[in-house]
Amino acid sequence: MGFRSIWVGDSVLAKPRLEPLTTLAAVAAETDTVDLGTAVYLPALRDPVHVAHLTATVDQLSGGRLSLGVGVGIGSDVAAEHANLGIPYGERGARMDEILEIVTRLWSGASIDYDGDYYQLSDASIGFAPTIDPEIYVPSAAFDPSEGFPPPIRNRIVAHADGWLPIAVSPDTYEHGLASVREFLDDAGRDPDAITPALYLDVVIGEESDAIEQAREFYDRYYPDWDRLTDEQIRAKGVFGPPAEVAEALAAYEDAGLEHAVVRFTTTEQRTQLRRFAGIADLD
Repeated sequence: MGFRSIWVGDSVLAKPRLEPLTTLAAVAAETDTVDLGTAVYLPALRDPVHVAHLTATVDQLSGGRLSLGVGVGIGSDVAAEHANLGIPYGERGARMDEILEIVTRLWSGASIDYDGDYYQLSDASIGFAPTIDPEIYVPSAAFDPSEGFPPPIRNRIVAHADGWLPIAVSPDTYEHGLASVREFLDDAGRDPDAITPALYLDVVIGEESDAIEQAREFYDRYYPDWDRLTDEQIRAKGVFGPPAEVAEALAAYEDAGLEHAVVRFTTTEQRTQLRRFAGIADLD
């Protein structure tokens, strides 16, 4: 159908779904060239050595096709998930930063020592390296990147990001945010053009009122803490409407600098949406 990659989400208890890296290993066994990614994986729910071991394994099994979108999650269901796993919810960002440092060092296959606020390792090694170190995508959400990035996200992008993966931003906001990302990468001495401009985009293709209603039903189930969204609030979260409107929106994001769209179909009609999207998008 022309899709270049397959991405899966993550949770352990907050939402019912398959474990992502195990799932991607199964997809790797059934495919040859399609890239694999997490959008997004929640490292703070795991031990860093296990994260390094699992990701390096999937990379080896797939022949170097894994990308790792990472995040922290938000909401009462995620807070309860952390509590049940014995991980303080308020520490998840700082823990993820330490985990990323540990994981990228363990990917060398050499033994490492580490003494952080949350994790300590002595002469630790997973014993092998990935075929290619998985690219790390850092998301951003719940703020306007054109008005500045929160310091933790900015620092995470500078330290680890091979890609930027925002969600629920307009093409104009995306363009401003990408310029900001490149500016602070340049300030940090990194090549500002080395990062992949990506986007996590919610889409439903169809007659507008029906597409919006399908998205509303999806959001009601997926985010039970949210108040019922208005049509305008839903429009701000993605692209919902006829094929020509969706194609126009994709072109606007491309003009803003987008190179890699990770599309989530916010409806139960997944197969129908997959076919419709392949019919309108330039997947070459």
